[in-house]
Amino acid sequence: MMICDAHWLQKTLAKFEVEELSPLLNLGSSTLHFRTVEQPYVHDMVFAPLEQRGVNVIHTDLKTAPGVDISADILDPRDHAKLKAVSPKAVICTHMFEHVADRDLMAERIMELLPPGGLFFVTVPFSYHEHRDPIDTLYRPSPDELTQLFPGQVVLEKAELIGHTYWTQVRKRPFTLFFRHFTRFFLPFLGLDKWKRSMTKLYWLFHPYKVSAIIGRKVA
Repeated sequence: MMICDAHWLQKTLAKFEVEELSPLLNLGSSTLHFRTVEQPYVHDMVFAPLEQRGVNVIHTDLKTAPGVDISADILDPRDHAKLKAVSPKAVICTHMFEHVADRDLMAERIMELLPPGGLFFVTVPFSYHEHRDPIDTLYRPSPDELTQLFPGQVVLEKAELIGHTYWTQVRKRPFTLFFRHFTRFFLPFLGLDKWKRSMTKLYWLFHPYKVSAIIGRKVA
């Protein structure tokens, strides 16, 4: 999740009553340390306000770690049953669809978790470099293309979010990152795929990242 996602979620989640959101399932949550230390804006802007309002937030991820309430793979039938058992009324899914091989199945699984009228909040990179976790299919949909993953559902809002640039990361470790790109430029034979990813990433030094975002409601 980027800061632009967090801003958007903070604003949009505030529009809904607690009864419409709780319990809320946060898919691909990562750990408590990640949400509060590595990306503290995730907790401060998104989940702290929800918890203060009394929304029951359930964090789920593939890994078992502090801050992960349910360790599960939504695409695994047994794990999916565990997630469905908490009866979520809303689902947040940020920056996951580019990391799954079957995104249509992923969308179906999310819909199966929700009751009629349930809400889903989804963001996917629109303009962003390749980032494997563990794979990146390079799915980079526009907001309109993202809505096509949820045919027949009610789309309440769709937006194109403008994020920061790669320079925001580089300036925190300028020598390390510039040295990495500089040395790789002259050594493509050590790994052509890594060389291409490194060189392509430089595009976002001067161009902002973009994210597609939608809010949807499951039809009856």
